[in-house]
Amino acid sequence: MMSDTEMVGIPPDESLRRYVLEPLATAESTLDNEYEVVAAEKRAFEQFKERVVGMETVSDTAAMTTTRRSLSERRSRGAERVRSAFRETVMDVDHYDEVYGESLIEHAEAELSADIAAGLRRHAHLQFTYLYKQTLLAAVEAAIEQRETVCTTLASERDSLARSRGRLRALLDELDGTRVPAGSRAEFTGALDEIASQRQETVASRTGSPRADGHDLCAYLYAECLWTYPVLTAVTRLRGAVTCVVT
Repeated sequence: MMSDTEMVGIPPDESLRRYVLEPLATAESTLDNEYEVVAAEKRAFEQFKERVVGMETVSDTAAMTTTRRSLSERRSRGAERVRSAFRETVMDVDHYDEVYGESLIEHAEAELSADIAAGLRRHAHLQFTYLYKQTLLAAVEAAIEQRETVCTTLASERDSLARSRGRLRALLDELDGTRVPAGSRAEFTGALDEIASQRQETVASRTGSPRADGHDLCAYLYAECLWTYPVLTAVTRLRGAVTCVVT
């Protein structure tokens, strides 16, 4: 929000416009940042998947016919290849330390599974079999799909905010300075009610999934803001700013 000092010299109607639309501008910036974070993670998991797909597995037959020393070496190489790939892709996103700050094993357990993470411990001597590879790839694919779902939800939220912003801007354009034109109070109030109602329907209609339940999504996305619902905040600001000066 702009400070009183920053508002000095700005015409009242422009000051009102900025005041009303500020929650939406902040929310859209927040969404853009979150989308880029999730999209970067999705790309990182896709790169990790490509690395894993190209890794050769150790067959049960080969494991039985090799010497104990060479088997141990191959197991160690298998674990290290996966660890290196995970570290150089999934853990290499710019925001990793800030958002997660976890060890490789902690992050693998959280994103993939406890069993997969256990095989990656330095002294676990992972045998990179076909079964382990397929289990790993299935977990990676689930992580990718989860982020695809989140990206779709974030895009939907962005569209919802854009529609609400457009309708609020239209109402602001109808004002006579900072006043509702004579005889338009009921229509103006009805339009505000409709914007709020449709936004609430959009929030309530979201089904539960990671970061995707309507109210949970707003609480998650806008946790650092002074409000949880940007559209309702904008509607309330406009309603309150013009109520006392309606002619």
